[in-house]
Amino acid sequence: MAAKKLHHITIIGSIASGKSTAAKIIAQILKAHLVDADLFEENPFLELFVKDMPRWAFASELYFTRLRLQKVKEVLDKSKNQSVVVDAGLLMSTYVYCKNHLIQGTMTAAEWQFYLTLINDLKTKIKDPDLVVYLKTSPATQLKRIKNRGRGFEAAYKLKYLTQLTDRLEELIESFQTDHQAYLIFDSEKHNITKPSGKRALISQVKAALKQL
Repeated sequence: MAAKKLHHITIIGSIASGKSTAAKIIAQILKAHLVDADLFEENPFLELFVKDMPRWAFASELYFTRLRLQKVKEVLDKSKNQSVVVDAGLLMSTYVYCKNHLIQGTMTAAEWQFYLTLINDLKTKIKDPDLVVYLKTSPATQLKRIKNRGRGFEAAYKLKYLTQLTDRLEELIESFQTDHQAYLIFDSEKHNITKPSGKRALISQVKAALKQL
């Protein structure tokens, strides 16, 4: 009997796109280990950051990265014997949040280069995901969901910032075509994954994408 194929899946998407919910659904259906790398509740700089982005952007992202680096060992250990689903992770840290800070001027070029040096050192220790699942939502929907869930520190997020993050995500997806990274774009605006029909659509599309690997 052939051994069960193991997969490393990373979930990406903007704020309030449904990353954590999707990661839990996929991990459950695949009987995979869930690595929670979103970590918004653990960052002491986050509330300072949303009030003064230029002052606290670099400190906040470095703190997030430190925590996510600690998750790397968990991914490496678990992926030997079990599929792994990563919620957000280093792709979001590097190519969405940090890159956006550089573009909007809340992180200097020197800070960005230092950050990339840290990440490039890490890349020698962990392989790329087998599949990246991008939860696509419009900035307007993201903002509506943020208001509905009522996390205090998120109140400062504006439509412009969410639009910028969405632009960075689209750029990342475009880069996958050159880098030959397998990915799935899931319309989490059309399919509400908190409802049975949306959950079924997510599971169906992820299973179909994994069969193509």
